[in-house]
Amino acid sequence: MAWLTRWKGLFGNLVRTYSRYMRLAYRWAHLVIRRLDLGQRHLKGGVRYSSLPLLLALALLLTGCATPNNAGYSSLSAPPQSDPLEPVNRMVFGFNDGLDRFLIRPIAVVYAYTVPSAVRLSVSNFFSNLQLPATIANDLLQGRFTQGRLDFERLVINSTLGIAGLFDVAGTVGRPRHEEDYGQTLARWRLPAGPYLVLPLLGPSNVRDAVALVPAFIYADPVSYSASDRDLTLGYALRTFNARAELLMADHILKLQLDPYLFIRESYWQRRLDAIYDDLSPTERRARGLELLND
Repeated sequence: MAWLTRWKGLFGNLVRTYSRYMRLAYRWAHLVIRRLDLGQRHLKGGVRYSSLPLLLALALLLTGCATPNNAGYSSLSAPPQSDPLEPVNRMVFGFNDGLDRFLIRPIAVVYAYTVPSAVRLSVSNFFSNLQLPATIANDLLQGRFTQGRLDFERLVINSTLGIAGLFDVAGTVGRPRHEEDYGQTLARWRLPAGPYLVLPLLGPSNVRDAVALVPAFIYADPVSYSASDRDLTLGYALRTFNARAELLMADHILKLQLDPYLFIRESYWQRRLDAIYDDLSPTERRARGLELLND
């Protein structure tokens, strides 16, 4: 197990390096934002530094699900995603949107302006590589053994030739990126989605995906076992700043919506269905009686 110890040490060193950089970037961003008067009142003493991972996760999940329809689907089928808690969900949505608008997005703008795109791409690759063990576990739980093998090969290639995942070497040799989570696994096991939920700080979800957050938080990634709380905080901050910066170009889509809440709800449901059943065509979904989208 000496090799495992060495790799854990390497990952730990990488996280500490990112942490040092992030401390400097955060201080600099805070200074610049104050000088530009962007969300200054919300950055002054009102937010604890240790709470940043949860606050930053809002932007990723709130805007990341607002994507156009894909895979040839145009509308939700009957029954659609139920929303009996819509009044409460809208209140939480407003709270989340305010945090993103006045705190998270201004910092992400500064981050995107100061950090080169090549560095941001390597940061995305690094954290994507850390998620591969969980993806492989869900591949196996879903019975997708071929994909699990490919994802394992991707993990090995990018962790070695890709320098701990900083570079996506595996993608150039036929090992594309897959994303599988515990919510998708529960769906493949035929557990119902339940009502639509907007979680404080975490954004769009449903009862099934909310339950699936438990194992996701218990086993986040290999680094979380050896990293300190401070390093984890800075790591989550870096991950979410980086992801939010990549989504800045899509902000105008939400601004064009008459009702952003409905747009995000519908987009979330369609995106989740496409992720859950990405290996099945609409015809196969109908034949198996799965959660459907109309053509």
